Amino acid sequence: SILNNGFDSSYTGGDGLELLSTAHLKGVGGTWSNELATSADLSETSLETLAIQIANATDDRGIKIMLRPKCLVVPPDLEFVTERLLGGRERPGTAERDINAMHKRGTIPDWKINHYLTDTDAFFVLTDADGGLQHFKRKPIKRGVEGDFETGNMRYKARERYVFGWHDARGVFGSPGA
Repeated sequence: SILNNGFDSSYTGGDGLELLSTAHLKGVGGTWSNELATSADLSETSLETLAIQIANATDDRGIKIMLRPKCLVVPPDLEFVTERLLGGRERPGTAERDINAMHKRGTIPDWKINHYLTDTDAFFVLTDADGGLQHFKRKPIKRGVEGDFETGNMRYKARERYVFGWHDARGVFGSPGA
């Protein structure tokens, strides 16, 4: 639900803005963005633009940070587009046999399909930002075992509770699609 609600202003973080926004506030004044300035579908251009945006990221004081993409997350509807963009050695959609720069440089080293994403054209790039997307154990695992005298069967149960969120919105960049 963190990614599904990432563009929804009803689900805000510590700065009062949604996870993916073009107007996150810097501590020294000004804003920064982890969303494409103009919403776009997944393409070579939109992915390159996000990669450049991640490479140019700054901290709250405006100082450049060493932020790198880790993983592209897409819904099942974008699986084949993603394979064309990141899987081949040649540039997708051209006849000139140019190199696929993102593949050669390993710009986005991994990609995953998330079957629970509700928007069929939104895509997300997870980064290596400290404290980006996070999860905490609300209740640690508790196990129980019980024997049934009549059948001799053993019953097992386990329970654990989590909470999911984000500390630093630089942990994910994305676009809601066009």
